[in-house]
Amino acid sequence: MNTLAQRIWNICKNHPWLFMTLTVAAQTWFTLNNRALWFSDEVRYANAYQNLVQNGDWMVLSLNGMPYPDKPPVYFWFLWLLDKLTPADMPTVFFLGAALSGLLFLFAAYALARTLGFDKDVSLAGVLILLTNLFLVGLFHYSRMDLLFTAFIIASCACFFRSLDTGARGFAWPVGGFAMAAVATLIKGPLGFIVPLLTLLIWALWRGQAKTLFTMRFLAGVGTLLGIMSLWILGVVMMQGPSFFLDTVIGQQVVQRATNTFHHKEPLRYYFIALPLAWLPWTLFPMALPGKKLFTKHLWSSILRERTQGNGRRSFLWCLFLGTFVLLSCLSGKVLIYILPMFPAMALLIAEPLLSLKERRGRRLWIVMACFCAVLGAGLFIGADFAPVQIPVRGLALSALVLVGAGALLYFRRNAGPQTNSLLLCLAVVLWIYPVGLLVAPSLEQTMSPKPQAELMKTYVAQGYTPMSFKTYPGIFTYYAGHNLYETGKWDKLLAHLKQNDKVVLAIRKRHWDEWKNRPVELFVVNSQIISGDTYLLVIKE
Repeated sequence: MNTLAQRIWNICKNHPWLFMTLTVAAQTWFTLNNRALWFSDEVRYANAYQNLVQNGDWMVLSLNGMPYPDKPPVYFWFLWLLDKLTPADMPTVFFLGAALSGLLFLFAAYALARTLGFDKDVSLAGVLILLTNLFLVGLFHYSRMDLLFTAFIIASCACFFRSLDTGARGFAWPVGGFAMAAVATLIKGPLGFIVPLLTLLIWALWRGQAKTLFTMRFLAGVGTLLGIMSLWILGVVMMQGPSFFLDTVIGQQVVQRATNTFHHKEPLRYYFIALPLAWLPWTLFPMALPGKKLFTKHLWSSILRERTQGNGRRSFLWCLFLGTFVLLSCLSGKVLIYILPMFPAMALLIAEPLLSLKERRGRRLWIVMACFCAVLGAGLFIGADFAPVQIPVRGLALSALVLVGAGALLYFRRNAGPQTNSLLLCLAVVLWIYPVGLLVAPSLEQTMSPKPQAELMKTYVAQGYTPMSFKTYPGIFTYYAGHNLYETGKWDKLLAHLKQNDKVVLAIRKRHWDEWKNRPVELFVVNSQIISGDTYLLVIKE
């Protein structure tokens, strides 16, 4: 490792919080308001936040004028705080919230590493692994609550690890762990406390400390969790009544999603396929490891010794990773974004062997990484002409060139060592984000955002037309249309509403329009737009 690279590494290592802040800022400052909100979550969350600010829906969110029990309110409170403390306004505040959530995610991952006892080098390497995961850095630019949700889950896990340490006897760590889990739950849902509690349980059983969970310290933590949750439950019951909480929030949004979901139902193998793809390029890391050692007695005996010797930090990471993976695979509803709590564990499990790779194996790893960047860049360049998008996409060639250049640089520096090449790869990802954020993403507005069609609908509403939608995702047009829509998925209700109104503007998918027999003759298609791969029509009734 040359002197300059070593100096840069030491600066990053000794000022990790500043390094993470500057890196996330470098990746996101230019994308805070340079594109429209996309289908489907961004536009729906925007309307939910809009209703919170304008209508005072603080405890139970609303979407398109109706109660929205899918998500608790804390993330939207976070957005409101940013709205008040910064010059950001809608929609900038949504992208600012995504960027800061990503930063807090990295902070939590680094805090977990230090709490587990990893030194500054390994902790920094873990952060660099996260900062070079393309799926994760892409989420820094997408407005949703999952990064903040995961940050509190990881913080809760760090507190629980510390609470089982023989040197930690006070109430602060277990109470803090349960409090963090409660906040995570109020950001997105029950996985916020299930994941850290499952990790704690598996870890305690592995270490033979299960009795510790029944001490006053942990009972106080449970009381904290229940107390925080009870405040929100009380607010929901006061606003919507007990039947709404039991039937809609618990029955539909929790139990049904877990056992027999009404959407996002996937087979058991889903995460076995999705996780390796989402973890690229670090899914390729095992190619640099000595595979024969996996079958040696020394390796497995050292793992078993961790049960009673040392602080067992690697075992804790495996408990977090495997427990979460099995839990998510058992749920009926499976969404790619759910895998985020496993990322810090995987990054730290990789970071330590990454820094200790022998020269030959390290060279092999960076050759593989170089090939990945080059192949991905070539794929973007060649595949641009075959992408299923009906509009020209700007910046793909430039983003492909950055990736190919990164591959060439990594290949040229393949002997430079893990610290230098990790920094180079991080720099390459930052540079790659610029053409993607400034050119590619904004050019996708016509096919990824309902804004064009919704704003056309808004002009018709201004002329006295009644807005409607049929069998569309709830709330996707409301934010940009500036008006609540009558939404239905029943043909008889659609026809009845059409008869009741002389002038109507209707959003409907083309496939439903084509299968609509005996359509009223006074309906006319005035606009067609492909949104996220599906064709939507805007129809008016004069």
